[in-house]
Amino acid sequence: RPQRSVLERGAIEGEIFHRGSVQALAGEERVTARLAALVRKQLIRPDRAQLPGDDGLRFRHLLIRDAAYDALPKATRAELPASFARWLEQHGESLVELDEILAYHYDQACRYREELGLPQDPELVAVARARWRATGLRAYAHLQDYEAAARALTRALELAGDEIDTVAGIQLADALYWAVRGAEAPDHARR
Repeated sequence: RPQRSVLERGAIEGEIFHRGSVQALAGEERVTARLAALVRKQLIRPDRAQLPGDDGLRFRHLLIRDAAYDALPKATRAELPASFARWLEQHGESLVELDEILAYHYDQACRYREELGLPQDPELVAVARARWRATGLRAYAHLQDYEAAARALTRALELAGDEIDTVAGIQLADALYWAVRGAEAPDHARR
């Protein structure tokens, strides 16, 4: 059971994960010995860390990661992604795609809360929205990836609810136009 718990916490981060994130999500548990046991059992293997000063690990197969993630109760899945995102904000400042990763994990927490019928945490929604917005604006302006910009800005505006975000709305309409989805652009511009 303790090794399974470590696998589940690693699955929150993804196919490649870090000892530090597992330690943060596991709380007071000592995870290094359990990770070593999982390496011996060939469920995970060492990999290049994406975060300086941490140990990188990879699930031996994506199906192992999926099984570990699916074993988590939805209530836990509603909490751990936000906890991981908060940890990553402190340790992942060197990641180029930090906003996108944080947006995804904060959004996962929001979606699971919705599925469970729990009231949304306004701060969690605001952070997810801000990260999707930053991701979309970066994809539009710096990467000129208009499809990615449209996806991110669409989600940011969904999370905005009734709040008006003129900049994101205009950028979304423009991204749709340049992503050769111009027929959708006027509707978004009007909204």
